[in-house]
Amino acid sequence: MNTNQPRRIKQRQRVRMRSGKVATISGDFIADCLLFDRSENGVRLRLNQSVDIPEHIKLYDDELNKLRTGTVIWQLENELGVLFADGDANIETSGEIHARLSGKYYAIDKG
Repeated sequence: MNTNQPRRIKQRQRVRMRSGKVATISGDFIADCLLFDRSENGVRLRLNQSVDIPEHIKLYDDELNKLRTGTVIWQLENELGVLFADGDANIETSGEIHARLSGKYYAIDKG
């Protein structure tokens, strides 16, 4: 295997950092994130906190107001790569999970 060959299917594009939210497949909020390099098929994320992330996730893009399903294909500390499922066919712009993730989240310290 030639390690100098790019492994991604589609060319990535640098995007200005924008915020998002990572959730479980069932729509339960996990963490806020920043979205970085992006292609048609995936995106690189930086989590705002160190948390366990399941293999399959929902990703809400705050700027585009879109929710996508993806698979975590790599993770290194607080950064991870996500491969989107089924291209644009899985983009959600409405529904219960979309409505829940499009709002703001606040943490309450019970300590």
